[in-house]
Amino acid sequence: MTKVERVCESVTRRIEARALIEGDRLPSEAQLARQLSVSVGTVQKALGQLAAAGLITREHGRGTFVAGSRVRASDVSYLRFLDGAGRELPNFMRLRSVKRLRTRGPWFDFLGPSPAFVRIERLIDVGAAVTLHSAFWLREEEYERLNRPGRQALEKNLRVLISQKLSLPTLRIDQWIRFQKAPPPVAQALRLRAGTVVFSMDMRGYTLRDRPLYFQRIHAPPFDANLSVVR
Repeated sequence: MTKVERVCESVTRRIEARALIEGDRLPSEAQLARQLSVSVGTVQKALGQLAAAGLITREHGRGTFVAGSRVRASDVSYLRFLDGAGRELPNFMRLRSVKRLRTRGPWFDFLGPSPAFVRIERLIDVGAAVTLHSAFWLREEEYERLNRPGRQALEKNLRVLISQKLSLPTLRIDQWIRFQKAPPPVAQALRLRAGTVVFSMDMRGYTLRDRPLYFQRIHAPPFDANLSVVR
């Protein structure tokens, strides 16, 4: 591990352990250099890398701060749409269920071995134009650290909730898309006929040190509204 990597690792560990939380000011560059027995130049390079990753923000004349839930666009909705007139459509979440699962699936392959997972199932109404089905998997131990959030919290942005409560921001997302026949539970939730072909998107979220954080699967039924995806 290089000296720059060692500084990055030290700051990342402090954030993971909640010794530093969103909005906290980091020690000065000189203080970090003394604490970690490196040069100020090494600290500056490390902080530059952490800022580029969105983990911290650097404000001239004020200092360096933990970005927390304000980190990058990955922490806001990845499903934002404009209508034909260019107006952004609101998303309304409806919680269907929260279930503890031991079954295997793509969430297991991505998140890795865990005694159990928690699946949060929701319907997302996009401006009355289309209703999406969302299934969101977390490791059970991380869901428990959220202190079993209620319906109101689960009907908001889950990435922001995880970032704020666990100091685990979403730093990167992979997206995979395909068309497939709607699984029976999805067809039932979206009131589709059996065998209806739907659009399916898997989103895999990563947090600090590129660690897998959550697995989300979205299904969208056929619709004829002309929508633009906002990125």
